[in-house]
Amino acid sequence: MKLPSISQIWADLHRTFLRFPMTVLGALVVTTVAITLIEHEGPDQPSILFSILLSGIVSLPLMTALKLTAESEVSGSGRRWGWQAIGVVLIVAYAFTVPTDLPRAPVVHLFRFLAFAVAALLALSYLPFRRQGHAHGFWEYNRALIFRTIIAGAFAVVLFAGLGLALAALDNLFGMDIPTKRYPELWVLILGLFAVPFVLSGIPEDLNNLDQAADYPRSLRIFGQYVLPPLVVVYFVILYAYIAKIVITWNWPQGWVGRLILGFSATGILALFVLNPLREKRETLWLQKASRWYYLILLPLIAVLFLALWRRISEYGLTESRYLGVALCVWLAFIAGYFLLSRSKSIKMIPASLCVLVLLISVGPWGMFSVSERNQVERLKATLETNSILVEGRIQKAPSPISTDDQARISGILSYLHEVHGFSAIEPWFAENLRADSADAGSRFKSPNEIADLMGIEFNPYWRPERERYFVVSVNLQTPIATAGYDHLVRAEYNGAAAKADPGKTPSTTEVISLADSVILRFTDDSDDSTRSSSEANPSITIPLRPLIDRIVTAHDATGGRPLSGDDATSEFETADARMKIVMIEGHFARQEDTVVVNSYYSALIFYSRGDER
Repeated sequence: MKLPSISQIWADLHRTFLRFPMTVLGALVVTTVAITLIEHEGPDQPSILFSILLSGIVSLPLMTALKLTAESEVSGSGRRWGWQAIGVVLIVAYAFTVPTDLPRAPVVHLFRFLAFAVAALLALSYLPFRRQGHAHGFWEYNRALIFRTIIAGAFAVVLFAGLGLALAALDNLFGMDIPTKRYPELWVLILGLFAVPFVLSGIPEDLNNLDQAADYPRSLRIFGQYVLPPLVVVYFVILYAYIAKIVITWNWPQGWVGRLILGFSATGILALFVLNPLREKRETLWLQKASRWYYLILLPLIAVLFLALWRRISEYGLTESRYLGVALCVWLAFIAGYFLLSRSKSIKMIPASLCVLVLLISVGPWGMFSVSERNQVERLKATLETNSILVEGRIQKAPSPISTDDQARISGILSYLHEVHGFSAIEPWFAENLRADSADAGSRFKSPNEIADLMGIEFNPYWRPERERYFVVSVNLQTPIATAGYDHLVRAEYNGAAAKADPGKTPSTTEVISLADSVILRFTDDSDDSTRSSSEANPSITIPLRPLIDRIVTAHDATGGRPLSGDDATSEFETADARMKIVMIEGHFARQEDTVVVNSYYSALIFYSRGDER
């Protein structure tokens, strides 16, 4: 393989700049701003650099998409430049929405940035081929774009590793003081000055002629036919087995299953996308039937996904992630219906519809940010009014103690609002100012526990509307544990199986055998009296754990899952041979109908005194 010359590389860069001037200039601006922010570790005062950085990153795929769209226009240059002007207006408008104090602002601004960045990438995938037809050219274009991005990422990693190692060598071998911030600055330089131009230079110049491309990479065929389909089958077996379990046991689907369904959907759609050019070939006509069956199989899973989301929303209310889950559920139903009923079955519908969806749910009063905030504020308002904390739109101290569930529900909503949206929506309820006292507070608003204190409740964000099936209990080891009256201490630890006796133990020690429901202490006597029986020489005591487990579960539910004090996790036991106290330091439990059992692990301390020592 012939390596490119310096002049060829320069010519490629020059041609790329002439073709994508706005994108290349945007990459330079983003690189400069990012290095400036790293160098100064983020300015202490509000800075316009944050607005430039986020809007500049979104501009890279957006301006590229609009430039390629302009290239596909057959009309005059005025309309072509019109596409670029639209992009500039959109980017400037978005820049004004980014707060200048971004590090202290609620994370909703970062969520919106991610949504716009994803929408811009989807626009880059679809917009140049928005016109009817050109399905194969659309596929070839996306293949080239994705492959070029993967190669650029691999080259960037190699460059960073090599140059980063060189910096480390200068630091360690020659005593040069290389600040740690030079490494992220190096990574930004590589991405901005190498990766972006490299990807742009690999975009085909004549998009209209890509329909004539006939080659199908062998590696992609192997990936599409022999890697992705087995993954789809694995997901299919797991998910339909779970559906069978739901039908047999008649239990509501769990929220975690939604991730599997989304993974199954994404993997299947990716496989069909990758194999799309082979649909019309005689030897792969099975793909048409496989595509239809896949979307038929997907329909029941969409229903299960909706039920799982509905359960979580009914218990905890709406958040951005649950809103997004519902939106994706609706989109999957639309895509399945489109590919089952439409005659064209164009794969361009996938990025196009997804781009529209992301934009729709990211802006306006119907968007996921506005709807989620309103829903959580309404839930908070209803709980406060029920407990007479919010009266006629004004907050007052809780007139009487409130339930643990309400206390933790309020705390959980306050935590969510503080992290994602801030307290602007509830600020009119308070006579006090909810803004942080200084910029050093790390947020523009006071902490959620300060807001809870203004309401006269204890901050406790560990609430669950339905007690969890599996849970872990731990003890706050900073709380004192009374040891008076006991002479010895041993440890019991259970890992799912009975502990074995240690053959290395010396005489006159205690062996501990840990079981799921009890702990056995076996006292080894070193007496040489042969007239004594084995049981007399090695007496054992079985300590039942049920009283201790019941005590721990009661305390766990009462405190909302917070670490317990030593007294709350203690049980005493006495026999004719010994007096004992067992303290559960940590335990993993599972609820089974009306009882709680040890699930897989516990660790406990056992204080004891034998009869002859008391």
